Amino acid sequence: MFIDGKWILRDEIDVINPYDYKVIEKITANTRDETKNAIKVAVENKEHMRKLSANNRYKILMRLAEAVSNNKDRFIKLLAVDAGKPVKQGRIEVDRSITALRLSAFYAKELRGETINSENRLIYTKKEPVGVVGAITPFNYPLNLVVHKIAPAIATGNTIVLHPSSKAPLSAILLTKLIENTLKKMKIPLGVFNLITGHGEIVGNEIATNDNVNMVSFTGSVEVGKNIAKNAGMKKIALELGGNNPLIVLDDCDIDKAVESAVKSKYLNSGQVCISVGKVLVHENIYDEFIDKLMDKTRNFNVGNPLEDSTDMGPLITSESADKVENLIKKAISEGGELITGGMRRDSLISPTIISVRENNSLLNVETFGPVLPITKIINMEHGLELANKGNYGLQAGVFTKDINKAMYLAENLEYGGVMINNSPTFRQDNMPFGGVKNSGLGREGIKYTVEEMTETKTIVIHNDFNF
Repeated sequence: MFIDGKWILRDEIDVINPYDYKVIEKITANTRDETKNAIKVAVENKEHMRKLSANNRYKILMRLAEAVSNNKDRFIKLLAVDAGKPVKQGRIEVDRSITALRLSAFYAKELRGETINSENRLIYTKKEPVGVVGAITPFNYPLNLVVHKIAPAIATGNTIVLHPSSKAPLSAILLTKLIENTLKKMKIPLGVFNLITGHGEIVGNEIATNDNVNMVSFTGSVEVGKNIAKNAGMKKIALELGGNNPLIVLDDCDIDKAVESAVKSKYLNSGQVCISVGKVLVHENIYDEFIDKLMDKTRNFNVGNPLEDSTDMGPLITSESADKVENLIKKAISEGGELITGGMRRDSLISPTIISVRENNSLLNVETFGPVLPITKIINMEHGLELANKGNYGLQAGVFTKDINKAMYLAENLEYGGVMINNSPTFRQDNMPFGGVKNSGLGREGIKYTVEEMTETKTIVIHNDFNF
């Protein structure tokens, strides 16, 4: 769509508002040949970006942060109509994106190697860009997750081919326009950044398999991530693939904080968050009290138009997504689950849902990607750990307890990329390492850690042949 500084505009894919199903924009479905050309352009500009000074990379990112800040209201509205995100959550996403741009600017000047002691020679290392970064991003955080890939790529001197989800591409398109303006003002070749819209099986596949792409950074489904890993060849890959994230609630915890944390994190972005609470494992001594408090909190949620300030939860991204979630609810109930509250659907809106399940219920081991909270009893900490470690995911886990010994035991033994003590697994700070184990992915995001992923270490040895 934006290749070598030129916009390719064709009305081929409808962009649909998930709340009212109205077509709000039409975008280009780039072909495989166009995608190959975008990659070729990125390759041709590798040397220019590699030689761009750290100071100029810093300036690009700081000016871009300012541009996003100046267009904050436009981005918030786009997130609401394009991705169904309530405006109060959209404000947070835009602010986080600005922070991520500024953090990346800082790390542009902090790329460092090291010196290694050796007799009669100097050994030192330096960080170099990988070359061409292919960034493939999802619909649920269509601005912030783009920034988390392209900003570190710029900071490290890489060229970029970006492929956003066609379900919610408008934030990426606006961001690209801001990047275009920034590059023009700094007299930097526009071919260092390319935006390709279209279908994943064409555009995403070409990015993943093309030998001229040096790294693929992907956020999305396990199925697609495994396919990328299988077909990427000899290129670096970073995969963030989602999870079924447990929240373990022990009977010595602050129950009110645990309930509040569970509700806020589960229904954030209608549950369409890879680190959303996937299951709540509550000690049997406080189970009934926890359920009662959970219902009280859930009743207060306002579900509706994401453009209204009073809305807490908007729609799922598509009617097909709502179909999937609705079917998971029915299946959980057919397996003996008890519907505590919710379960109602209107178009792509699904009410906040709580289901009490036994530990053999399939809902405990799938990623619903919707506003459905399965909850089950545990008899002790060890039982909670056993249930938490079941399954193929390992992104983040949460633990509520006042006992530091229990907290540390669980932190050490939970098979997850991150463990949040006295918080939900949904906690994420943009400068902390983020990623999982098992089927939840490969590599780590978080600006500093993405910078590491997007560089190569070169070792230089200077031998001293002089005799004095």
